[in-house]
Amino acid sequence: MMERTAEQSSLLADELRKVAVQVEALLEALSEDKDEAVGRLRQRARSSLDNARARLAEVERQASAMAQRASVTTQAYVRENPWTVAGGALATGLMLGSAFMGCLGSGDSRSGDSAVS
Repeated sequence: MMERTAEQSSLLADELRKVAVQVEALLEALSEDKDEAVGRLRQRARSSLDNARARLAEVERQASAMAQRASVTTQAYVRENPWTVAGGALATGLMLGSAFMGCLGSGDSRSGDSAVS
């Protein structure tokens, strides 16, 4: 669950970075206009952009802290339960290996059956 949350935070941070770049480009385009209403709009957009960047920095900090906690928790679990982790890894490897061999075996038997027919 922590991985999913960290991944979602990372995606959100990427999206916020893209929005910030787009707003920056818009502000650059508006900087040439001397109209007072556009100036107020530009100031509001700049303020929103600064707030978004501050929030982005906070989200990135939280995602980093979450990833660090997940890493520490995982390391502690592996150190406390090495045989459980090794058994799980072995079981996973055996299941993947047998599935892979099953796929290879079923492909060979079909081609052998086709050749006999």
